[in-house]
Amino acid sequence: LTHLAETMDDQEILQLTDFLEEAQRSHVLVMVGKRAANYGRNFPRPYFALHAMIGMPSRVPIELSLSIARRESEFDQSVVSPVGALGLMQVMPKTGAEMAGDIGIAFDQSRMTTDWRYNVELGNTYLTELGERFGGNPVLMSLAYNAGPSRAERWMERLGDPRKSGVDIIDWVEMIPFDETRNYVMRVTESLPIYRARLGKDPLPEPFSKMLQGSSLLPFPPQGE
Repeated sequence: LTHLAETMDDQEILQLTDFLEEAQRSHVLVMVGKRAANYGRNFPRPYFALHAMIGMPSRVPIELSLSIARRESEFDQSVVSPVGALGLMQVMPKTGAEMAGDIGIAFDQSRMTTDWRYNVELGNTYLTELGERFGGNPVLMSLAYNAGPSRAERWMERLGDPRKSGVDIIDWVEMIPFDETRNYVMRVTESLPIYRARLGKDPLPEPFSKMLQGSSLLPFPPQGE
């Protein structure tokens, strides 16, 4: 289907988007959106596709989970990375097993690439733990999700704490040592206002730099509320 985006007119792409959204083919939607963008045609609905994961309960804001899942796998539940990360949220088997233990469910590695709900539950559990570790800061959470929490803490020692006043958060992100991680953090965080808008929220309830520097994006209510 994605090659059709090269020849379809705008109305046809919107009709294809309607069909794919109804069929819940989020992975194909992203591919269509990206293929169209390669030809200078921008369609936010497929490019920033939604996914049925928005209906799952989580202490992580859904716009952050969506942004990370889109960046990790383009919503492909079966993908396996060269380093062994699995499924929709590209969870490493060791991390998945630890998260399953933390929430008291059985770990089944085969389900990581066949059951997206299971994968998202483990991925969101990991994001929740990163949120607790880094005060709900979206920059540090996405950095740690990509490069690991230990690296995030080492880079904070070297570059300073990006949550502190007087630190330019944009400059801080641009100083992230790993090119891949720097680009990852940029792509994830720039998606947040767009996904907020797609979810019917105020895309920028506060200035973007303040949102990135603070923890208001991810307030953690007590468990059970």
